[in-house]
Amino acid sequence: MADNWILLGSVRYPAECLKCKKMIHRGDTAQWLKGIGLLHPRCSLGSKPISYVTYPKNAASDKNPFENILEHTSTYYTAKEWRVSRD
Repeated sequence: MADNWILLGSVRYPAECLKCKKMIHRGDTAQWLKGIGLLHPRCSLGSKPISYVTYPKNAASDKNPFENILEHTSTYYTAKEWRVSRD
């Protein structure tokens, strides 16, 4: 999939350039890619594509944390037995 960099005539929020690491100030012209960041026009892509990885896939954080929310743990059943025995 090709990345579609958008040329912004006036940047709303200051950010660091991905290539030269200098600040792009509010009102400056820059190229922007959603989820990636900003580039100065002089640091632009040219003819070669640049690939930036924001966050690599992680099996631990990509799974659904609520997948087994209705299942009780053994601690729950142990506590339940203890509460019943107190009556």
